[in-house]
Amino acid sequence: MKVAIVGAGLTGLSCALMLKDCLKVVLFERGTVGGLLSSYCTGSYCIEKFYHHCFKSDKEFVGLANSLGIKITWKTVRIGNARNGKIYPLNTPVEILRYPGLTLLDKIKLAMFTVKSRKRRYEKEDSKRAVDGIREELGERILREFFIPLLKAKFGGNYEDVSYAWLLARVAIRSNRGLKGEVLGYVRHGFKRLVDRMADGLDIRMRAVKKIEKFGGSFHVNGERFDVVVYTAPIPEMDKRLRIAAGIPEIKYQSSICVLVGARESLTDDLYWTNVPDSVFGAVIEHTHFMPFEDYGEHLLYLASYTEPGSSLFTMKPEEIWKIYVKDLKRLGFDERWVKWYRVFKARYSSPIYERGFIKKITSYRTRIPGFYIAGMTSPPNYPERSMNGSVKAGMEVAEIIKFDYGLS
Repeated sequence: MKVAIVGAGLTGLSCALMLKDCLKVVLFERGTVGGLLSSYCTGSYCIEKFYHHCFKSDKEFVGLANSLGIKITWKTVRIGNARNGKIYPLNTPVEILRYPGLTLLDKIKLAMFTVKSRKRRYEKEDSKRAVDGIREELGERILREFFIPLLKAKFGGNYEDVSYAWLLARVAIRSNRGLKGEVLGYVRHGFKRLVDRMADGLDIRMRAVKKIEKFGGSFHVNGERFDVVVYTAPIPEMDKRLRIAAGIPEIKYQSSICVLVGARESLTDDLYWTNVPDSVFGAVIEHTHFMPFEDYGEHLLYLASYTEPGSSLFTMKPEEIWKIYVKDLKRLGFDERWVKWYRVFKARYSSPIYERGFIKKITSYRTRIPGFYIAGMTSPPNYPERSMNGSVKAGMEVAEIIKFDYGLS
């Protein structure tokens, strides 16, 4: 049997690794192997185009890395929040108490809300807007000062329609920080080592899939015959007629823009992640406060933002984007003279928008078309947290279903 996998990101590669010993596997990739995990390489090192890290709870991702002989380095990182041009660390209880953006009562309410979220049936809130749920439970001030800036940074102009179920679930799974910060993982010298190890020996065709047709019991992908097709690319890239025939819902996606900066100096002394409300970018991620400066010989910062595929920001030229971003970065005390170089990276479809009713749109691996499967960002493991682990797990799970359906397990 012969299987075509559309997309060579983490889901496609994971699925291929699970199937390669029992099926002839061919992957099609229109962009770069690794997808959103692909890297930019200088003359001396490689770094992801978009910031990445993993968590201690990422069982499938960590297990995959271990099986391929890739070691993950773990480190406790520190975070902060910018307010009126000043950056405040938010890691220890003392730092949180000193933060001026919220009253002591607000902070107590937030702490209680976080604890309670772990026990709630968040699915029941999928038809409610997050802004309405927070307003009802925590009040207008906490909504305005704390949650709306975070929602805007994550979803841009779509923040008002984000589901309360998503927010509750997200708070629940990301509320396990220790008193000193959160423990995150990374592969020293870049996740490219993992992507290369996964892709080694696989048949990967670096071309776009222009047409998928079914004739009888088989498929034609770009004119080549296959018995099974696994679609792991973003749903908006799928032919509309195929999507409707397969019973796949229409799902709105947002875009990402990441500006990667090589600099002589860092923005903060030790913060990895700084939320920046009311900025064109939602966060500054200082990679060299996560991994050793010595691995790179220069400071590396990401300026990360989310927008829409057709937005004016997304369609701007790199130099235009940089002028806007560096203006906001300077407001935080960063000197433009520290910049050695910058690169602007874009992903047209980087994540679904978790709007009201999204839980009903989460895609099953099997579709209405026998032999046509779908896995990736809209699969169960990637809700509520779109992650490397969710993508790997989706690839593994769809592979196991294919093995079961064709008597290969």
